[in-house]
Amino acid sequence: MARLVPHLGLRTVKTGLAVALALLFADLRGSNSLIFAAIGAISAMSRTVGDAFETCRTQLTGILLGAGFGALFISVFADTRYVGIGLGLIALILLCVRLRLQFAVPLSCIVFVSVCLAPAGDAFQYGCNRLLDTAIGLATALVINVTIKPYNNSRRIAGLLRQFRQAVPDYVSERVLHGHYPDLSPLKAQLDRISAELAIFEKQRLFRQQDHDEQAVYLRGCEKLAQSIWQELSALCAMDERGHLSVENAGRLADLGLQVPNGICAMPQSTADVVGNYHLDNLLRAWQFLGEFSPTE
Repeated sequence: MARLVPHLGLRTVKTGLAVALALLFADLRGSNSLIFAAIGAISAMSRTVGDAFETCRTQLTGILLGAGFGALFISVFADTRYVGIGLGLIALILLCVRLRLQFAVPLSCIVFVSVCLAPAGDAFQYGCNRLLDTAIGLATALVINVTIKPYNNSRRIAGLLRQFRQAVPDYVSERVLHGHYPDLSPLKAQLDRISAELAIFEKQRLFRQQDHDEQAVYLRGCEKLAQSIWQELSALCAMDERGHLSVENAGRLADLGLQVPNGICAMPQSTADVVGNYHLDNLLRAWQFLGEFSPTE
């Protein structure tokens, strides 16, 4: 029977808590635009701490640019209408590009238009209130995101590395022992997922930054070993001839629990023999190192 109630994740709970507290704090200051506190809280509840800080930077920069430029624009062109607002948007975008703040263009344009459409005399107050309420939401979500079990996918990465390593012997058996050309796309998909999860992990640092950086380097090293395995396996699959297996490599494959067929072992003589054993030797070394260095959890 299908699950009727979706899984309630911690990030969902933290988002609800952040919005509720942000609304409370904004209301205590007498805000009449609580929605911006909620928007700020939702925006900053990102998957990682690094993404949350990036969101805060985008939100605050966009609001400051849009509100400041909008208030200045209205004070100079008090009677401006739709065409004038459009020209003002062009000037604002050019300003963002000039300051190398392209990431803030969408939000700054939205805030600019909102300021220009605010009732006469309220443009500056509107911009200040929006900035303050959004900052309340951002700060509330950031504190909650950092203090309540921050996201950590290191165990997931460890599991993916373990699954990748466990899958390799079957591919080696297919290519080296049976002469087949296995489909490597599932293994490549696993490798891409490891890389993607590592990119997320590298954005999670905040406290104990040195420990985090050391663990990130360590995990990247394990990923490099997995990349080496993939490259050597791809090279083996790109060969037209399987070649003869060296006695040494045959013994190493037997140690992995693989059944080496009779008649495929011989002293390397042809180019295919030498090249094939070279790639297999590199693959098995990387596979062994990955087993020794990859985390168990």
